[in-house]
Amino acid sequence: MFATMKSARGWRTTRVAAAAIAATVLFGAMALLAPSTAVAKTASNTFTFKGAHSGTLELTPSSMNCSFGKSYNGKSYLVTLSHMKGTISGAGTGPWAMTAYVSKQGKTHVVKANVHSLTDTSFQSNAVPIIAFDETSGTVTDNGSTGSISISVEYHAVGSTSYSGSTTITGSWNCPEGLNLG
Repeated sequence: MFATMKSARGWRTTRVAAAAIAATVLFGAMALLAPSTAVAKTASNTFTFKGAHSGTLELTPSSMNCSFGKSYNGKSYLVTLSHMKGTISGAGTGPWAMTAYVSKQGKTHVVKANVHSLTDTSFQSNAVPIIAFDETSGTVTDNGSTGSISISVEYHAVGSTSYSGSTTITGSWNCPEGLNLG
């Protein structure tokens, strides 16, 4: 009887140890997979600056912070995202705003934009002096309340005549409660 209980106890111990090892392997693998899953997902309403200037701007979507629709002339489209918060190295902290002018809804690819034009995509600060990042090339996808950008820009202090420093901005917006200007 003692030998039978001892072998049953050994079997139970082995079974518990095997369950503990399986749980460790399973949860350890899940812990290792979790960060890569999080990295693969692109955050909506976040705009990342890389290059001569770096940083991140975040948009809190609301009807007050997002407007989109036909532009004033009725021949193109306009998206305005305002009250973005964040910090851009060498350009200051928010609030910031983005204005995108595109010829059509959907994907628009700009090979070379006139950095002096007021009818291309730009980011502007609400600081003194006002800092602008004006589009030189890239892609803007405008679907009204949603969209994305991947553009190259140059730094410009409004009122000065100089433009400098190439920076790439990537990001997307999702404003289901945005103001549709028609």
